[in-house]
Amino acid sequence: MKKIILLIPPTYDRDAPPLGTPTLAGFLKSKRIQVRQMDLNVLYFDYIKDRIEDLFSEKYRDEKIKKKVYYHRILHYQKSRGGVAYAFENNPGSSFSFTEKILSSRFLFQYLADEEENPFVCFFMKEVLPSLRKGSYEAVGFSVTAPSQVIATFTFCHMLKRELPEIKIVLGGQWTSLYRQALRKRRSFSKLFDFMICFEGETPLFCLLRSLAKNQPLSEVPNLFYQEGGKWKKSRRSSQEDMDRLPPPDFTGLPLTSYLNTQHGLNLTIETSRGCYWNKCIYCVDLPKPKPQYREKSTCLVIRDMKTLIKRYGVKHLQISNATFSPRQMRDVSRNILSEGIRISWWTMARFDSAFDRETLKLAKEAGCVMIGFGLESINQRVLNFIEKGIHRDIIERIITDAHELHLPIYFQTMIGLPSETMEEALDTIEFVTTFKGAEGRWAAFNACYLTPGNDVFMHPREYGIEILPGERLPFRYFYPFRHLTRGIDQTMAAKLIRLYTSIKEKKSSSGGGPQERVL
Repeated sequence: MKKIILLIPPTYDRDAPPLGTPTLAGFLKSKRIQVRQMDLNVLYFDYIKDRIEDLFSEKYRDEKIKKKVYYHRILHYQKSRGGVAYAFENNPGSSFSFTEKILSSRFLFQYLADEEENPFVCFFMKEVLPSLRKGSYEAVGFSVTAPSQVIATFTFCHMLKRELPEIKIVLGGQWTSLYRQALRKRRSFSKLFDFMICFEGETPLFCLLRSLAKNQPLSEVPNLFYQEGGKWKKSRRSSQEDMDRLPPPDFTGLPLTSYLNTQHGLNLTIETSRGCYWNKCIYCVDLPKPKPQYREKSTCLVIRDMKTLIKRYGVKHLQISNATFSPRQMRDVSRNILSEGIRISWWTMARFDSAFDRETLKLAKEAGCVMIGFGLESINQRVLNFIEKGIHRDIIERIITDAHELHLPIYFQTMIGLPSETMEEALDTIEFVTTFKGAEGRWAAFNACYLTPGNDVFMHPREYGIEILPGERLPFRYFYPFRHLTRGIDQTMAAKLIRLYTSIKEKKSSSGGGPQERVL
């Protein structure tokens, strides 16, 4: 069977190890596959630590524009009508804007090989390629979650095809799944990688490695895009994992003590379900269509996973990375943590479900829950109904009150500028999170509403009262600027309202309005 190395490419969040490659590694090892994993993201930031202030500065970007380097137009920051502000324009090779533009430009392959302009070239050549030469790997897999990882991934793919052409290259991850159709339309990308696995990858990657080893038809490998006759083809089969057949994630080989969120002990990630049990919100960016079926792992196996990670790595804190933790499963898992005497702290995401009664929240706190992030989006009932959130204000208020009285930390994910939302309705939400008892001391993560591919609003914008701005479509665009057809809050006003919320919170904090709870 083929020997494979799984890579987490730069640049990405470094708070804790991502779950993608550990779940794949655990599954492949259970099938007796030789597998190694490396977090190149952590390695890259260590590599550039002496240059990071320069590379990530506005000055760096402005100098490139002034010198009119061949890709300088891609670096320009433009505030167009209701346009989207890209926060990382100064991040060389990693900004969302730069990525989506250069992928569609004639400069792509020039940039991928440019040792002077592309900061990833020397990094991969000096720090990573020698390790792959020594390892004698027959396949390499890239877990590409965000647009910020794409240019680094393609840079290393380009290098591998030149230096180690015998190695088969597999792309997977959320970004790959989201842009699978755009990727297969680019014939030039066949020079960079051999396979794409879209959506869930455990069984497909195992089947691919087995098929390559035994020279079996690739058309039977689920969730696979492969090349045949100079074209990308999709396999005949698709698959979703049975959660109860998945072993615990395996973090072996990752630099566990080098992640940022380890001040109070090792922090790892697990999942107790896949998909979303509600699965109706019109704006969802985490689960683009076709949305996966909702599945839960049996409680006894969740407990097995926790015990394994504690024994194997001495983990102190867990992030439960479900799209949303259901009340029933949270109840069952909490009861079993307590009955098994497991000492662990954990945080997760949830929705304001009426089944989150006081007893469930109490059990979660007793079982080590230190934070629940609730998707609030808006407090206005008309807006909640319009976005098909499926929650009601009285339930929101009751859950917040229960959490406050139980001293259970929670925070809110909130959006401004949702389709059809008016100024008055947005102010309702700001007033609520800054004045309602039990909410005013919590942290609310306010985001301007943005449009991304793959959800209902993107596919049918006019049905929701918006339109994508003309001339703004790109094959790999992630944030799409849009305008409201009737009423609504544009990006500029959304930013002002978010600043208003921030100023209110700062004034309350400076006047002794109580400590602000923080997310671990």
